[in-house]
Amino acid sequence: MAELFNILKITVDEDKARARVLVNPDMPLRTSEDIEATARVYYLAPAIAKHVCLGDAGREFQDCMGDTEIAHLLEHLTVEIMNETGLAGDISCGRTRAIENDPRVYEIELSCPDDALTIGSLSSATFMMDWAFLHSDVQAPDLPGTVDALRRLVLSLRGEGDEEASSEDVPAEEAGPMGEPTEPAQAQIDVEGAAVGAAQADEPDGDAPRPVFGGAAAGHME
Repeated sequence: MAELFNILKITVDEDKARARVLVNPDMPLRTSEDIEATARVYYLAPAIAKHVCLGDAGREFQDCMGDTEIAHLLEHLTVEIMNETGLAGDISCGRTRAIENDPRVYEIELSCPDDALTIGSLSSATFMMDWAFLHSDVQAPDLPGTVDALRRLVLSLRGEGDEEASSEDVPAEEAGPMGEPTEPAQAQIDVEGAAVGAAQADEPDGDAPRPVFGGAAAGHME
């Protein structure tokens, strides 16, 4: 079965995961090459449109989503899946960079509060992108179900799986989709270089959404 991406290598350090990603030959490199498939990704995860995206034109991802790198779209979908589990912390971030001398290879850098969470989110996002661009004739992926399964897996690996049972006591009108009490959703953000520190320093007022960062970087990897 054809695949949009080939994950060449993943490295994880204390707080970041870096995935070397090949956009396979004959596959589109930019979202503008298949805007219908890009729209399918949006319909799966509409919150990505409001991700703050400082590495491209405009401030939000919706400003560049129609013509940006396919790998950049993968990054945002991954960050959104991480965020929806509620396990990614106050701030999730990412960055996408082209690799010099190879227009089909990118490095996607992601915040990594938990390697199973980050790598599981990337794997899920890759599967969903394959559906949107290559296999839309079959049933659409279940994003909420994927988020729920990933959340349970990560909690189980942390030895916290039993805490899920206590969330069932929360009244339905007060509970979010994962059975957790509702909290303000995190915004998603794209950052590049020094913009990371500046954006993180701007603390939201009151109950405003916490930021989540991610984005395509101009230029090449050094």
